[in-house]
Amino acid sequence: MTVLLSIIQLKQGDPSVYGRAGEEVLYFRSRGLEPVVVPGVSSALAGPSFAGIPVTQRGVAESFVVCTGVGRQGREVKLPGYERGRTLIILMGVARLRQVLDTLLSETPDENSRDGVAYPPYTPIAIIERASMPDQRVVTSTLAHIGTALENSGEQRPPGMIVIGWSVFALWDSGDIEILDKCHAKDDEARVQKWLHGANWRVVEGFDHEWDEL
Repeated sequence: MTVLLSIIQLKQGDPSVYGRAGEEVLYFRSRGLEPVVVPGVSSALAGPSFAGIPVTQRGVAESFVVCTGVGRQGREVKLPGYERGRTLIILMGVARLRQVLDTLLSETPDENSRDGVAYPPYTPIAIIERASMPDQRVVTSTLAHIGTALENSGEQRPPGMIVIGWSVFALWDSGDIEILDKCHAKDDEARVQKWLHGANWRVVEGFDHEWDEL
């Protein structure tokens, strides 16, 4: 009599993007079981989409980088420097937001904390909490004001992710997809003010009503 043993471990998103798929593959293989990994859609891509944020967009963002906000055993992670045409996505970094902001904005960072130039303080940023859930919340602001914005938005709703770059507001309302064509600092600050309607931040709860039909 042959006994078939099936072990299924269900994970959210892509198990290979800051998951433990690698350790688990090796664990089962060492015990004579060859695992099959079925990839999902990474939250790094799905989360921004639920918030109306494209990680790339012609005229705005030509590339994106995904990194974690905390290294193994709690170590600090080296973050990439500012590039106008790039979107930075930080997973598991909201709890260390102040440290992340200090690293990105510092003119004299520790050599092990950032690789590249500092981010302008008016750079758009979004914190997406509980993406795809009914209580999803998206807090958008600038690097200069996001800390205060989050503190004034009530209790945090983990899990959360951070999206930084001009793609954050590229599709908001009538949109702005000429970011890479117009790159003067004074123009950037004016377009940020237009995006936020003169405020320092915006909070969006839940989803657009179109999702109700789905």
